[in-house]
Amino acid sequence: MTPFVYGKPMKLYLTSYRVPDVAVLCDLVGKRAGNITVGLIPNAKDYYAPRARRVKIRVVAQYLRSLGFHVGLVDLQERRSRRDLIQTLQKYDVLWAMGGNTFCLREAMKHSGFDKVIAGVLEAGVVFAGESAGACVAGTDLHGVELADDAEFAEKVMWDGLKLSAHYFIPHADNADFGAIMQEIALSRAGDPNVVLLDDNQAWVKNGDDEWKITGVKPKV
Repeated sequence: MTPFVYGKPMKLYLTSYRVPDVAVLCDLVGKRAGNITVGLIPNAKDYYAPRARRVKIRVVAQYLRSLGFHVGLVDLQERRSRRDLIQTLQKYDVLWAMGGNTFCLREAMKHSGFDKVIAGVLEAGVVFAGESAGACVAGTDLHGVELADDAEFAEKVMWDGLKLSAHYFIPHADNADFGAIMQEIALSRAGDPNVVLLDDNQAWVKNGDDEWKITGVKPKV
């Protein structure tokens, strides 16, 4: 089981949908948007057919570029040595994990060794960011996520999160299409004080010991 690492100094920007407040993310990095490099992690979309997967990746990449960021692809399906993986991740100011199937994303993070090196990469100053599945996977565990995501899309289901935070994240709390399912997940975690519900215009931010939730503008893309 992955050891808890959320007590270590790191920067997180976890959202329900896209980037609700660009200024906060820029402040977290300490650079203007035009000087920020983003490594896009697409593996929550691994259950798509190749052509559809490419389209999904292109949509998010174009969105991030429209905010002024410089975007590169960090596909965890590409096998790298641990040293090469660390060097690749450290090239970016922000690592952005796309939304999609949380179990596919977690499996890719396991098979690539990402889950073993990410804490050290973040300690070096890289920001881990992600939306929906990208937020869920950063928390303590994935129990309950199967109510929203098909766990069988992953070859091997993993139930532990990356434990970059002591929280359990539930996105799309106000979304008309997903809200009822997300409330069901919340009920399954009743009594857990570490549950964080995120509307589609909200993000949860961590900067070292400081943690807070922000409410911004719901992105239209």
